[in-house]
Amino acid sequence: MPLSLFQRAKYRMMRLMARVMPSCQDITALISQGMDTVLPLRNRLSIRLHVAMCSLCRRYERQLRLLREGARHYADAEQNQVGPCLSPEAKERLRAVLRREER
Repeated sequence: MPLSLFQRAKYRMMRLMARVMPSCQDITALISQGMDTVLPLRNRLSIRLHVAMCSLCRRYERQLRLLREGARHYADAEQNQVGPCLSPEAKERLRAVLRREER
C-alpha cells in the first residue's frame, strides 16, 4: 500500500530531524550541564525542542530536578536537624516489645 503525500512528507521530516537533532545521550549531558551552568542559547533551544518531542528525555529532566531539589534540601544543616531523642520511658517500652518478639 503506497504512502500518502502527507505520510511521505512526515517520514522525510522525521528523517531530517533525526539527522539534525542531537541524540538523547547528547541532550541528557546538556541537561545536566545546564543545571550547573548557564548554557548558550543554541544549546538551551536544542534541549527545549528535543524535550518537547522526547518523553524519555523529559522524564530524565524531571527526575534530575527532583534529585537536585532533594539533595539541596538535605544539604541544608538548619532544615536537617535531628529532633529530640526518645524519652527513657519510650526506650524501655521499645526494648520490652523487642524482647517479647525475640521469644
